[in-house]
Amino acid sequence: MAKKILVIPDIHGETFWKEPVQKYLEQVDRIIFLGDYLDPYRSHLEKYNFDAIYNNLMEIIDLKQNHNDKVILLKGNHDFHYCSKRAMEIACASRCDKQNWGKFNKIFTEHEGLFKIAYLEKVKSVTYLFSHAGFTTYWLNMVNAKFWRLSDRDISVDSPQMINMVNELEYDYEGQNMLAVIGKYRTILGEKTGSVLWADAEEHTIPKAPKAYGLNKVFQVIGHTRLDGNKADLVEFDNLVFIDSQQCFMIDSDIPKKIITTREYELM
Repeated sequence: MAKKILVIPDIHGETFWKEPVQKYLEQVDRIIFLGDYLDPYRSHLEKYNFDAIYNNLMEIIDLKQNHNDKVILLKGNHDFHYCSKRAMEIACASRCDKQNWGKFNKIFTEHEGLFKIAYLEKVKSVTYLFSHAGFTTYWLNMVNAKFWRLSDRDISVDSPQMINMVNELEYDYEGQNMLAVIGKYRTILGEKTGSVLWADAEEHTIPKAPKAYGLNKVFQVIGHTRLDGNKADLVEFDNLVFIDSQQCFMIDSDIPKKIITTREYELM
């Protein structure tokens, strides 16, 4: 039987996820959200509706609670700054709704255990690594030097134990600092690359993944870097793909492509 994963990039208050989820819920093994549930794009701010955005996130949380093993909820930088006052202070993304910050903070506080930073799953011969903004060697090296202090050979992102360590960062003071790292593409005072919540496409090693930290052993599926859905559904390289184009994607072990839009999938 084919293994299938429905992947949903940055939501930002939109509802494009609902129809594909309803259609494929019983057919797929996993549904993975890549984070950024809140903070609409600037071009959408004129129609900002707090109740609609709040309820949209609560529907996603209800989906997770009703299908806990099937649904994976990852965090993005536009979620991280609502998780605690400290997170907002050290890495507040633009468009943060400070007026309603307390209400969103309550959601993430009460449902803290439902969200992860990264998720790993193998489909046939491909090990997929899902995160909001992707892993870079520079950031992993920084985290290890300042936080884990392990031998480099003991760090490989294709290891579930390693991904668990990444997921635990947000529960530690220094770990939060590591998640708050912003890269030079966004600010001249930034680091060479941002964190797994902040790394932009321009900060990734493209097209060939480095061998360091096992980045050549995984296929990264990344949101965060906004794409124009009218021009590109996704931007794919040998070892990573950017899919933030306000539509859903399918991974199916029975098809040769590593990932395709649900629109293309329905035509097969």
